[in-house]
Amino acid sequence: MCKCFGSTTVSDSSFFSVVDVFICGGYNGELILSDLWKINLQTFEWSKLPAVMPEPAYFHCAAVTPAGCMYIHGGVVNIHENKRTGSLFKIWLAGPSLLELCWEKLLKSFPHLTSLPTMQLLNLGLTQELIERLK
Repeated sequence: MCKCFGSTTVSDSSFFSVVDVFICGGYNGELILSDLWKINLQTFEWSKLPAVMPEPAYFHCAAVTPAGCMYIHGGVVNIHENKRTGSLFKIWLAGPSLLELCWEKLLKSFPHLTSLPTMQLLNLGLTQELIERLK
């Protein structure tokens, strides 16, 4: 029986404990899975998360930001046809902060921000930390 999962760790985040490992999707020998799990490596306690992957997949890549956002890319989505996908999904594992919500809205509304010089971004009121995130 083959079990293939995407996993990623989060360390020193405000949303998660010291070290959490997230496991998403996979293949259990019969089905391609779409569920998300977290294990705390200090307590070895497993938690099934309420979110699910938008598309079941295995042999995919996953990463979690310090703010608690998981990005999932690619993978096999049909075992019989060995069909692969290049999709990129974003799932919030914890409620985003007001800063994150505003930052996403700002970037969506003004995608040209990445091309502005640093001084102009500072004059617009962006902090140095936010400007660094544009790079």
